[in-house]
Amino acid sequence: MSDEPWLMRIESGLAAHFNQPGGPSVPGVMWSVDLKRGDEVRHATVKALMADDATPATRADEAYQARTTMQYLHELIEQGWDPAQQREHTIHIGNPPGQPAPAGLPATAPAAARPWWRFW
Repeated sequence: MSDEPWLMRIESGLAAHFNQPGGPSVPGVMWSVDLKRGDEVRHATVKALMADDATPATRADEAYQARTTMQYLHELIEQGWDPAQQREHTIHIGNPPGQPAPAGLPATAPAAARPWWRFW
């Protein structure tokens, strides 16, 4: 195993509403991420769904969503996941830490209590 870090880049993103079992569709982006370490090149696809309390600014900020997706993959790698192991990735993206929830919705948990993404 190489000591080099995995380099990541967003190859593409497809914004859509994704059907959910037993519920309405949810807006999100299917991100295609390229990972490279030395001569080894891997590919991961991450379905990033918007959390219910995501503000319009969060929903419109594609750069934030892409960074959060790559942060999620980075944390998986740090926990021992090997990008050669293909798997389905689905996360829910909430507001950046410190950003209030829209009026009428509960605020998200403090940043220290949970990451910006969540397994589903």
